[in-house]
Amino acid sequence: MLTSATRTLLQKAASDVATGTATGTASVSASVAAATASDAYSMYGGMTPNLAFNSAMAAIFGVLFILQLAAGVYTRQWWILVSFLCACALEVAGYIGRALGHNDTTNIDTFLLQFICLTIAPVFTMAGIYYQLGKLVEIYGHRFALLKNPMLYSWIFMACDVISLIVQAVGGGMSGSAAADNTDTATGDHIFVAGLAFQVASMSVFLVLWFHLLYQIFVVSRMEHTGASKPSWSLVHVSQQDIDYKYRPKFEFLRIHPKRWVFNYFGYALTAAVLLVYVRCIYRVVELAEGWHGDLITHEVYFIILDALMMSMATTLMTVFYPGFAFKGRTVKIPIEKGSESEKVDSTMQSHSSMEIDPYNDKETLPQPGIPSRPPSRSQSFPHVRNSTDRTTHLV
Repeated sequence: MLTSATRTLLQKAASDVATGTATGTASVSASVAAATASDAYSMYGGMTPNLAFNSAMAAIFGVLFILQLAAGVYTRQWWILVSFLCACALEVAGYIGRALGHNDTTNIDTFLLQFICLTIAPVFTMAGIYYQLGKLVEIYGHRFALLKNPMLYSWIFMACDVISLIVQAVGGGMSGSAAADNTDTATGDHIFVAGLAFQVASMSVFLVLWFHLLYQIFVVSRMEHTGASKPSWSLVHVSQQDIDYKYRPKFEFLRIHPKRWVFNYFGYALTAAVLLVYVRCIYRVVELAEGWHGDLITHEVYFIILDALMMSMATTLMTVFYPGFAFKGRTVKIPIEKGSESEKVDSTMQSHSSMEIDPYNDKETLPQPGIPSRPPSRSQSFPHVRNSTDRTTHLV
């Protein structure tokens, strides 16, 4: 990719040759050497990728790839398995490209390998995460979500990511064609940045919906339970078990019977993972908006902190708090239904007062109405009964 400075040097050399002077030939040699040095500078903006760091990152994502593969196959979670394997494979390929770029910063193939792979990898990470939001809506209840069909969370935001990739591909193609013709690449670069900006915008909307869901599940439910009119710190003293009657009884065995740390902290881990990917995407937009010779793209320390660290931490969180373990994916199926369909199931279940999910039967997929089990808990049978002396803590 020839820069404007490179073209100026070559044009000057050509002019000197046209004069027929003895210095013309020397000028050509010097200009070619300067052009080579300038192009070497422009590929990574004068920065040489750190071999040890990028090799280590390739190894880390290689290990995460293996762990994700094992967890996905064991828990039979095929969607997140494919999504995260694609993300980890792209991260490995990208860091291999950067490691190879350490020895040859002028190699366009390794540069494009690392640039393309590391740019699109988060799309697959988020594709796996979007689907988990729909499952949480099923587990806690459709009434907490703004979108009553939980699958819309997946389809809408995955469609936004596909659009973002298409825009980025168009912009990258225009920049590549312009570079090959030695013309200005600004238009293609701007389109590419617009594609990334669209991805950040769609993630911002997703975060609004996500935090709204968390607020309804964990804050509004406690306010309803205690009779509070507004949020307060006293609500943190209300345990999840106390307010579980507010959620769908069908999945009580996933939430509190028995209590499992991987599920209890899954919401926090998923939130942290989304925020980490979000920070990384914002960094990429600002980096490319600065241009190929901006401070962010020419100093690898920013890439290490705001890209490599963010993505590796997000993937590690989703490996430790793997959705398949949180949702007992090996033995439990959680079909995502429309709000109206789930309400019919819930009303049918509630009409059989003697029926409730066996909390220790991990092998059942969905409870069948009419099958008796243990009697409903006191909090579920009489949710309106509260301690008159302390309305901020527990049910009687």
